[in-house]
Amino acid sequence: MPRAKGGSIPPPQVFVNPGDGGLISELNENDVLSGRGGRINNHPGNITFRTVVEDYKREYLDPRIRKLEKAHVAARLVAQIRSANPPGRFLREDADHKGKYVEIGDQKAWKKAGQALREDAP
Repeated sequence: MPRAKGGSIPPPQVFVNPGDGGLISELNENDVLSGRGGRINNHPGNITFRTVVEDYKREYLDPRIRKLEKAHVAARLVAQIRSANPPGRFLREDADHKGKYVEIGDQKAWKKAGQALREDAP
């Protein structure tokens, strides 16, 4: 990762905000759902997400990598899901509209990715 003068790198840039796309009623196979339980764990997009996480884990857990660089690793993982065909979205079920979903946005998606990257770490 190239460094700016002084050795620091800027934080990742947000492209998707919470709620972008409005209420979503139809999921695609690359959507990553937030929450718990078998239905969410077994959604095709969540299965793909866990596979992609494994591809990034070694880099993320490298002891030489700094915190801000870890944020960029998580952001690249999220960007890979978002650039799939059809594009993957990071969604949560809307509390007021059962069966409908809303985008959680890049910042929460990065947190979700970071947590997944740390899971089962040595």
